[in-house]
Amino acid sequence: MVLLGLCTVANTVRDINQRFWSSKTIPHLTIRTTQNSLQGYKAHSHSELSIGIIESGVTRLSMPEGQIVLTKGDIILIEPNIVHACNPVDDMTRSYHMLYVDNTWCCNVLSTLYGYEVTQYTCDQNVLAYMENDIKLTSLICSLLNQESQEIAAEVDSFLFNLLSRYCSPQHDQENDDELAYKVRNYLLQDIANPPSLDVISQEFERPKETLIRNFKRRFGITPKSFLNNNRVEKAKFLLKCGMSIVDAATEVGFSDQSQLHRAFVSYTASTPRQYQRVTSIFDNNY
Repeated sequence: MVLLGLCTVANTVRDINQRFWSSKTIPHLTIRTTQNSLQGYKAHSHSELSIGIIESGVTRLSMPEGQIVLTKGDIILIEPNIVHACNPVDDMTRSYHMLYVDNTWCCNVLSTLYGYEVTQYTCDQNVLAYMENDIKLTSLICSLLNQESQEIAAEVDSFLFNLLSRYCSPQHDQENDDELAYKVRNYLLQDIANPPSLDVISQEFERPKETLIRNFKRRFGITPKSFLNNNRVEKAKFLLKCGMSIVDAATEVGFSDQSQLHRAFVSYTASTPRQYQRVTSIFDNNY
């Protein structure tokens, strides 16, 4: 176990009653305990998952989404690399623990839980109302700081694991909606006769099917299914113009039979395949 002394960066900081804890028993955890402090902080971020536990007093947390006032018993999760600042309210002191959990360890835990590699994650809630659990966590931290043991370390580790599994979930790269819609479109166009289902595409992109449909329609004005059928009809028109039979054209573009092509053709062109075939023949005879 390593306990580091008070920070001495500036006179105001030197007077803060705080200490840092780290140990080989739980190498992925660092704890900072601060008592009765009025010290404010500039906006900053941490590379670790930060867990704040308010023991007494009031503090104002500023985050990109806005400000949150935290009081005794509140627990806050701050994702890695999120800029934030914690400052006193109305010159009132506050006491708190800050737990810094190694980001790689968190990603490994979530990777195990979800069955694929997780490199980013998001916390479902900013403020967690733990009720009796916040007392348990505070008690565990105090016990760990006062007398480290394998049993207490294991309990803290278990609590961190449960917290991650309950309140954190994988976050995918922040693609804009257009980029995702284009990816779905290109996926569908790889083989319009035998395209993957939306369920398969959903699994491939690890995004809910409803999200794919919503983004696609927002970008292109139609659903993926309508886009695919429209594309099939357009290709069928080309094939019919080239002299292919209606039956063969239906099979070529992925319709189960001629009647299915007929229905789609009427829906998208307000004409039947036979009418279109006759029109192209008339045009061909004019040349």
